[in-house]
Amino acid sequence: MNFFFKTSRTNKIIFIFLTLVVVSFFIQTISKGLSNSCDLMWQPSKLFWDGINHYEYQMKTGDVFLGCQVGRYGHFLFIFLYPITIFEWEQAKIIWIIFNIFFAFSIPIILCRYNKLSAFSTFLILGIFLTCHPTRMTFNLGQNSLMMLFFLMLPFLTVSGGYKYINLIAAGISYVKYSTGYVLFLNLLIEKKFKNLFLTSLLTIFSWLFYSYYTNSHFISNFLDPLKMNFVEDNYVRTGDLYSIMNIYLFKENSLTNKILQLALVLFGNIYFLYQIRNVKNKLAKLSAVCFLPLIFMPHSNYDYVLMLPLLIYAIKNYKFNISKYGLYLTIYYFYFHRIIRHWIDNDMFYQSTMLLIFIIFLFFLVNHIKKNNLITT
Repeated sequence: MNFFFKTSRTNKIIFIFLTLVVVSFFIQTISKGLSNSCDLMWQPSKLFWDGINHYEYQMKTGDVFLGCQVGRYGHFLFIFLYPITIFEWEQAKIIWIIFNIFFAFSIPIILCRYNKLSAFSTFLILGIFLTCHPTRMTFNLGQNSLMMLFFLMLPFLTVSGGYKYINLIAAGISYVKYSTGYVLFLNLLIEKKFKNLFLTSLLTIFSWLFYSYYTNSHFISNFLDPLKMNFVEDNYVRTGDLYSIMNIYLFKENSLTNKILQLALVLFGNIYFLYQIRNVKNKLAKLSAVCFLPLIFMPHSNYDYVLMLPLLIYAIKNYKFNISKYGLYLTIYYFYFHRIIRHWIDNDMFYQSTMLLIFIIFLFFLVNHIKKNNLITT
């Protein structure tokens, strides 16, 4: 806080005013979360801890609490959420909001600290992140996008000794969300860091076996349950990513062959970009590109744009580069204006397809910039 005492009186007044704005927005966000949080995986978690295979239960009965708690995530999430199953629905929402408050504050602070941003820049980024629409929507719906970003970023933090292995094991929690966590798995595979790949997979393997044992499910069938729910039964698609657009225009029939082709093309696209940055030493730049890929290739919703936070931090730290300026504009647009403009245009396919094209073009320039400026983050 030294910068606050050293600044002028006018700047102090502006800083205090903006702080009050951020606090008021955040209080309103928490209030909405307390009255909603419908996406919190409370019912699937309770089913699991009651010894019921929630995948089979929901696919057979169609019984989904509040119509939105479809448990399409990996096994570990429902083990991880044990604390909320102790409570009834209204109390469970409070517990999850506390979790999300921790993630919302810790993610920007940790990334800024490890990348040595100034106190002023850190407060600025924190204020933006707490008031942006993706973060607020995460609280409102009880979503887990902040949790995914928290664990996804861990391998990109420079730590030493045993903390490195703890970070890698914990990073595997991001694998529970297949539309996001896959990119970390692919990145480690392309970098040929097989030991790290094994460490990040430990929780996935353990949770799959434990889930199968606890619910008395056949372990092979249970391994396939989340995939079946995502790509066969539920056929989860949106309009702003390549997977969904292929599903809408090219592979309309929901068949196994079409799903394999779609996933193969998506994997090829991810592998191409990850291969381009495989030797990049700048961890913040690399994390920015890695987090960008799921927003292009896999189905996602507005709350998933919290994945643009690393790009925001990189852009502010390296504002001298033109690509950083464009990255900053793009991030601010998605954080505050994307939802408004999308509803104003009122043509979702046109708007989302246009923005997807912009994302792809930007990614090409970002990857090229990262390769040319391959410096170690200090």
